[in-house]
Amino acid sequence: MEDFEIQLLDTTYTIQPQQDGSFRVMEGEEQLGVVYPDPGTLGMEWKSTNDMGDDFATQIGELISEHELGKSIL
Repeated sequence: MEDFEIQLLDTTYTIQPQQDGSFRVMEGEEQLGVVYPDPGTLGMEWKSTNDMGDDFATQIGELISEHELGKSIL
């Protein structure tokens, strides 16, 4: 599991996949939090283990999903 980068608005974040299926979100050297997929009633929901905010966790999670989907197609 290799680190990868995603971009949201004008900011690049480094995503560090973890063994438990969660993803550490880094901005430079600063850890912003950890997000993880959670099966919800309306499909996959992205949650955070800290108070990074539900909207931000969802946006980051959707970009992670797109990255993972693109990787599985190759």
